[in-house]
Amino acid sequence: MRRITTLVLILLAVLLIAQAAFSLQWPIAHDEAPLLYEAFLMHSEGRVPYRDLFDFQMPGSFAAYYLLGRLSGFSGFFRLRLLDLGILAALLTITFLFMRRFGKPVAFAAAILFGLKYMQGGAFMSLQREYLLLGFVALAVWLSMRDVLTYKHRLLIGILFGLSAVIKPHAALGLLPILLFDIIDLIQRRKLTLLKSATTSTLPIGIGFALPVLAVIAWLALTDALTPFIDIALHYWPLYAQVNGQMEITESGTRIPFLLNQSLRLGGHALWFIPALLGVYLVPQENKRQAYLLAGLAVCYAIYPAFSGQFFEYHYIPFVYFIVILASLALTEQHPLSIFQLPPSFLFLLSSLIFLFTIAVTIRPSNTFLRQIQNRPIAKTTDRAEEIASYLEENMQVGDTVQPLDWTGGTLLAMLETRAPLATKYVFDFYFYHHVSTPYIQNLRADFMDELQAANPRFIVEVIAVDKPWLTGPDTSREFPELRAFLKENYSVTILEDDYIIYEKR
Repeated sequence: MRRITTLVLILLAVLLIAQAAFSLQWPIAHDEAPLLYEAFLMHSEGRVPYRDLFDFQMPGSFAAYYLLGRLSGFSGFFRLRLLDLGILAALLTITFLFMRRFGKPVAFAAAILFGLKYMQGGAFMSLQREYLLLGFVALAVWLSMRDVLTYKHRLLIGILFGLSAVIKPHAALGLLPILLFDIIDLIQRRKLTLLKSATTSTLPIGIGFALPVLAVIAWLALTDALTPFIDIALHYWPLYAQVNGQMEITESGTRIPFLLNQSLRLGGHALWFIPALLGVYLVPQENKRQAYLLAGLAVCYAIYPAFSGQFFEYHYIPFVYFIVILASLALTEQHPLSIFQLPPSFLFLLSSLIFLFTIAVTIRPSNTFLRQIQNRPIAKTTDRAEEIASYLEENMQVGDTVQPLDWTGGTLLAMLETRAPLATKYVFDFYFYHHVSTPYIQNLRADFMDELQAANPRFIVEVIAVDKPWLTGPDTSREFPELRAFLKENYSVTILEDDYIIYEKR
């Protein structure tokens, strides 16, 4: 059985390498384009998020994509894909290193399986914020897996979780089991009181956590972006939190049942709990603490998507990471006798079969990879972006500005490729069409129209494709009368396709 398992892991490693090689051809897709374009505007025009760019992402997201943009030169996708693979290689190396205490087969399986689950998401999953913050979390876990933590270790753990939290605040959930196990360890090992143990653990971690948060606040204050950021956090975040994964507005009376129902689904990854629970049980006593810590992290990140309320696939990246490395513990060879007094050899056979069955059911090549080997187009939005970019490249002159009426439909990718200047501070139009009767959205609409009229962009690009993320539900609309009147009075349609329109100023 050991040879069969080893052969399967080798084949999975080959599949991972093949998909990684093909991923070098993946285009910039989905959330990458808006964030990279915003990062480009930060670099080329000195724009500051929240002050000069209206967006509801956390500051850490802008910082991460600014760094990715600078390293890739904001040019094409090949360098970006190399960075993506570099991040993945670093993450898998860290995973192997802290899982090695459970045995090399376990560590190898943990690294390979998460790599495959990440690749399985294709271009849509690439460089999502949950993936970027996971590197900080994994480093913190590596430190936390040590038998003895020092003040410096705890301070660094806090800093790493602080860095992840400025990308997504609820990434800090992982601190809960780390703090709990550290406090218990201090009580048991050093015989400290509960209060003394809690202080010894939480103080340096809290200081470390505060450092990145305070740095972000200072940056926002120095760039006059703190007030608009707070305004967005107080007024727009509560509205956006009501948008669910089906792009519907969840009414207040149904929100709690919806969150519970979606949370219990675990994004379709619940099957991994079987080898994970078996693996935790079979781990030798000397490694139980670390196994329980990983289990606590898996539980915390299982509820992570509920904090956003959207339950998009990429929201499960941290949970998938911890549940698959827990499942890899099923390959532990030095099993204790079970309560049924089963021999270790039989336990290894049983756990290996369950582990291999779970792999067979849940691991598959990404749809993007399959389309590539079949010589089929990877994404419709990429073709659309190329058409829009071609038009802008041929017709845009020095001093021209462009206003997108889009989100992830390809316009922003085209504007990134052509280095098109943005006319207003509004990068996309998604937020104009939900909670339309609220004063905040009404004010956003009015401010957008004021900026649009003042800027008088030469081109306005509107995506009207069926894949545009239109919202449905109460207080949503697809109408924007003031915008339509402005377009009718001042612009002519120069390109009219089934999925997009390009308007040019008369």
